[in-house]
Amino acid sequence: MKRHPALLFFTLFISLTFLFSIVSNAMAQEDSARFMAKSTISKSPAAKAFDQKAKERLQQMSPEEVQALDKKLANALRLFYERDYSEALVLFKEVSAQVETMDVLFWLASCAQRVGELDLAIEKYERMLEIDPSLHRVRLDLAATYYQAKRYKEARQHFETVLAANPPKAVKANIEKMLAFIEAKTKRLYPHFRLGLGIQRDSNVSAGPDRETIGTPSGGLIRLSKTQKEVSDWVGVINALGSVLYDARGRNGFMWNGNGSFYLTHNRDYDDFDFALWRASTGPWWVGKRGILKVPVAYGKAYYDHDTLYDSWDFAPSYEYFFFKWLGLKATFAYVDEDYGSSDRRDQDNTNRIWEIRANFYLNDRKDIVSLFYSDENLNAKDFGYSYDGYNIGASYFKKLPWDMDCYLRYKYTDRDYKGQPRPARNFGFTGKRQDERHNFYLGLSKRFDKYLYGTVYFNYIDNDSNTPFYKFDKTIYGIQMGVRF
Repeated sequence: MKRHPALLFFTLFISLTFLFSIVSNAMAQEDSARFMAKSTISKSPAAKAFDQKAKERLQQMSPEEVQALDKKLANALRLFYERDYSEALVLFKEVSAQVETMDVLFWLASCAQRVGELDLAIEKYERMLEIDPSLHRVRLDLAATYYQAKRYKEARQHFETVLAANPPKAVKANIEKMLAFIEAKTKRLYPHFRLGLGIQRDSNVSAGPDRETIGTPSGGLIRLSKTQKEVSDWVGVINALGSVLYDARGRNGFMWNGNGSFYLTHNRDYDDFDFALWRASTGPWWVGKRGILKVPVAYGKAYYDHDTLYDSWDFAPSYEYFFFKWLGLKATFAYVDEDYGSSDRRDQDNTNRIWEIRANFYLNDRKDIVSLFYSDENLNAKDFGYSYDGYNIGASYFKKLPWDMDCYLRYKYTDRDYKGQPRPARNFGFTGKRQDERHNFYLGLSKRFDKYLYGTVYFNYIDNDSNTPFYKFDKTIYGIQMGVRF
């Protein structure tokens, strides 16, 4: 069969134009382009066979048809490199309907991807990979198209296939970044666990006054026992925390959170003051564009001197509204019910209602977080001496430091006006209303040693001033803790 001059020109034009695009990419990023385009420059036998069928199709066309097709392809390529992808796509579709080569498939898919015809782009990219699975550039474009279409499972598979082919560093870095994006968008369960073991020095484990005797209203003296007054001790500490967040929709919408905690102290010399507390909480979250609503319900149990101290449950809904990316205002209401275990503590059974308002400032890409808070309490116990109205006011500051270190500072002032004197104080003639003021300062510095290990040093000072001598005390705690987290 006689060869048409237009046919030869058409074939040469496609080859030279596609080669030009490959070379220009190589000049910009030689290693990456060489990897991604190597199977396009040196076509596989299957790809050559596919192009040969297109040549045979051209040979069956008249010279006028080939010239018209050649002109249409030239215009399509001009529009492509001028980034007028919509107009180029129309012409590439017309060319593809008559003659389809590997190069035409690639240009058609590229235009379709850029203008949002993702199903068409996927179809053409998949067709090219059926013919030649070694086309790394095509597979990357296919993976990116699946990502655009939010078909993350398929996108991950193709990204990982290219990653397994040992691409250059630049390509590998981009693939790993895309895989991280996919992980963030597809992840539904967010588990977290932390376990810490430590030791601390407590200057006043009994929370007792720093005196031997206390004067009574009647003029007498009460001599305090060894464990009623201030005593210091070394204390072992175990602290565990675990949580799981289920994200049903991905970043916005319905979520469910569950968490549990355990805290235990053991005193070396005065184990009468050993304390343990565990608590479990669960409830739904709703995450919107500007706010987060949380509705948790919790149950806990506390032990003191190895016996049950109290059982508690609480309901604490909260809502944080973000006025700006760096400013959130959070409101919380908590209803807490505590039932004391032993019969001699039944008069301490109580319910507490707590309102809190908190302003959070998220600065420096959340490397600096400043919080200002105020809360109001109304606790009602069976014995009026344990009932009080109070408020708390304070501030905290979190700072993410270099060297994988975090710093946390908190100051809290508490004022409590009791409705009377607790029973022990009344037994010694104390009457009227008890009033306490407390200053609490905490400083902690934590360092991550690797992905799982961390260490923390901390300092805590508490000064409780009361008009009833039994409850006037101060204490200083400093300690160190090592732990693991997942």
